[in-house]
Amino acid sequence: MKMKRSITESGGHLYFVPELPLYVNRVHESFDLQQHTHDFIEISYVAEGRGSHYMDSVRMNVTKGDLFFLPVGISHVFRPASTNQNKPLIVYNCIFTQAWMDQLLRHAAAMGEQEIPQFFQKATDSSGGVEFLSFHEQNGEFQPLFEQLHFEFKARRAGFITVMQACVEQLFVYMHRAKFDRLPQVPQTSMNSIEHLLTHIRMNCSNPITLVEAASKLSLSERQLQRQLRKLTGMSFTTYVQHARLEACCQYLRESTYKISDIAALVGYQDMKFFNQLFKKMIGVTPRQYRQQQAERKKPLTSIE
Repeated sequence: MKMKRSITESGGHLYFVPELPLYVNRVHESFDLQQHTHDFIEISYVAEGRGSHYMDSVRMNVTKGDLFFLPVGISHVFRPASTNQNKPLIVYNCIFTQAWMDQLLRHAAAMGEQEIPQFFQKATDSSGGVEFLSFHEQNGEFQPLFEQLHFEFKARRAGFITVMQACVEQLFVYMHRAKFDRLPQVPQTSMNSIEHLLTHIRMNCSNPITLVEAASKLSLSERQLQRQLRKLTGMSFTTYVQHARLEACCQYLRESTYKISDIAALVGYQDMKFFNQLFKKMIGVTPRQYRQQQAERKKPLTSIE
């Protein structure tokens, strides 16, 4: 007798606020979450590891580079291949309302881009039977977009909504290309090594690593590594390290009561003058102002009588 899988419901009110019907996270998948359905669109990208993705009654093996477009009404859950914490399944999730997506597609259609809006409108047409879409990146095109989406959502610098909207629009384009275009692939051996380097930088941002050391570990010249990094992330080596460190810093500022000087040290900065200048340049405000802004966001709104 086949066991019926328990399915829960997840509503967008848990994630969205009126001014931002968009939410991004990066999670280590486990065996705790139940298969669930939701009233919003979800795009999920496998950033690291292996496992399974259950969607309605379908089970798919997943690995790094897999991406899924899940319309309203599709139930799903990820499961890692192993309970070993040293072999995690890490997934980025970008969720948004159907209305917000429709607005993006109308804008694309108004600019003369008809094929992509038609493709996704058909994919979310409930009258034709809603189905998920699956893709696999060809040349590492999805990963930098999710990294930037996650960074912008966490840092919330001036203009972050505009940047995030542009990233989602690019995702729509790359998903369409992955489905219909057949482009020559970049050799995967060196690309995978660079992806491992980026993961190492994010997970160990307090440990100093230079461009010379990174290039040596990958048996590349510094110029080759810089060129590959720009192709994969749109950033130089130094800028990527700074983004990784400041993303970790923003999380500490939001979620801890640590002193700012201690947080700076935790993410690899000992020179407080340089740290404060860099933070304000990249985030738009000082660390203290950022913490105050985030504390204000958490306060409940008072009703007007």
